[in-house]
Amino acid sequence: MPSPEQRLDQLEPVISEMLAKQDETAAKVERVSAQVRQLTVVVTNSLTTQSDNIEFLLTQTQQLTEGQARLEQGQTELKQQVNQGFAQIITLINERLK
Repeated sequence: MPSPEQRLDQLEPVISEMLAKQDETAAKVERVSAQVRQLTVVVTNSLTTQSDNIEFLLTQTQQLTEGQARLEQGQTELKQQVNQGFAQIITLINERLK
């Protein structure tokens, strides 16, 4: 039967190898964590930019819609004025022809 010293000598290389593998795993985990943090920043920045772009487009669309409504209102008023003008001209012509 091996002595306690011999058993300890047998365990030391195994423990050393396990600790080395644990260090490698910890380093890999740290690298992956750093990549995940970097990816999180990139995704967050992209989403912020996309959100800003969407907000800009919605604002511009709203302004264009409001502008179109004003143009249509102006066009309607202009048509009414033109129709009134023609009606006055026709009335004047009819009066002169009498």
